[in-house]
Amino acid sequence: MIFEKRIEIILNILKKQRQVSNKILKSNLNVSESTLRRDLDYLEKRGYIKRVHGGAVLSNIEFEEKSYDKNVVSCIESKIKIAKKASKEIFDSKYIYLDGGTTINQLIDYLPKDCTVITNGIMHLEKLGKNNIKTIFLGGNIKTRTNVVVGEQSLDNLLKYNFDLCFIGANGYCNGEFTTHDPNEAIIKNTAIKRSKRSIILLDKSKFGKVYFSKICNIEDVDLITEEL
Repeated sequence: MIFEKRIEIILNILKKQRQVSNKILKSNLNVSESTLRRDLDYLEKRGYIKRVHGGAVLSNIEFEEKSYDKNVVSCIESKIKIAKKASKEIFDSKYIYLDGGTTINQLIDYLPKDCTVITNGIMHLEKLGKNNIKTIFLGGNIKTRTNVVVGEQSLDNLLKYNFDLCFIGANGYCNGEFTTHDPNEAIIKNTAIKRSKRSIILLDKSKFGKVYFSKICNIEDVDLITEEL
């Protein structure tokens, strides 16, 4: 069984039980003691679990993924403030990647009219059109809960482009790592960061101290804009 699948199984068991013994994990995973130890070490170092005698307990992983409809009405004043700050970092950037998300949606009103935007955010398309901004939509599998596209087609299309600047959203930030709920979204976010000359994560204060299942990147990989910075 591959590493990523083992990690998923461990976390799913802990989600249901909150605590589990090493004996049960070894049985479910069909792995050696040393392999299980490495898997649990990995999860503990990232803040997902806590090791206890003979087993592990769930740490503070967030399991609920807020829908776009819920996010759009939360912390709205903070999101506008963050978007205004972020707009000052655009300078002469011509090719800009916009991740999905409600904070990034606020940024569209401040984009230069001569830029080209590439995005996987369905929620951005209407506003980009109204602002007469040239837009390339990645396409792919529609994820209705967060109003974005993900999947193989999205990733293949993303790999065709390079960016001056990208703006990325995250669900959580803790211990130097940005995380999100869905591994498919995390892959898109991380790839956009790697293909951009400069990457900025926009994060309101409600996301601090929260850990989600899928890592996006480290704090060293990006610049961060929030209300206080």
